[in-house]
Amino acid sequence: MDNFDKGVWNRLYYEGQHIAAELQPRLPGCRRRWAAIYKAGPTHPLSPWGEATYKYSVLAFELSEDLVDEYFSEEDKQNQVQIFAGSEADLIGILREQAIDPSLFTYPWKCDYPL
Repeated sequence: MDNFDKGVWNRLYYEGQHIAAELQPRLPGCRRRWAAIYKAGPTHPLSPWGEATYKYSVLAFELSEDLVDEYFSEEDKQNQVQIFAGSEADLIGILREQAIDPSLFTYPWKCDYPL
């Protein structure tokens, strides 16, 4: 897949497990920003419908640095965006539109993804 690390892409595509990337924060202050890609399925945690009508969802948000290792709520997330993609081509288009480099994606624990 375009610019994704093969092992990382396989985690998402074949195993159905999410991948994440840490990005440059857009808000001032001590903040961190992430994007994650989830694959739709029967146990997809972000599915707004009972049956998935899309293949992937991209979730991006910023969080105050002091909350990363603490409990935080939905209200603590800033600049949150969730976009749904019906295909791999749509997914790449969304990442380009959001100025997110696919090569930044890795395993969630490698970038301290908090969800």
